[in-house]
Amino acid sequence: MSEELDLFSERRKSLRVDLEFEAVRLSWQDASGELQAADGICIDLSRHGIQLAYGQPFKVGELIEVTFNPGTDAQNTVRGQVCRCSPANDTYRIAMQLF
Repeated sequence: MSEELDLFSERRKSLRVDLEFEAVRLSWQDASGELQAADGICIDLSRHGIQLAYGQPFKVGELIEVTFNPGTDAQNTVRGQVCRCSPANDTYRIAMQLF
């Protein structure tokens, strides 16, 4: 019995962050230098990267701020650079390297 429990025990030493399809706020500067903001969905988050779903494409190299829990006491913002953007059904999957 104890052997079965060991097979399913958590191997990570750090806490997991459950962000599957979590709403986030995206902020960026458009080509004219205007600050833009819109809602997106966090698909996955790791120590060095994030994958998002958003309705419009971003250019590779574009800088974006991602805010989790916007407008709450738990608000937290990370910054990153788009390294991949690909169409997926009616949205785009955006992969970013975090700074």
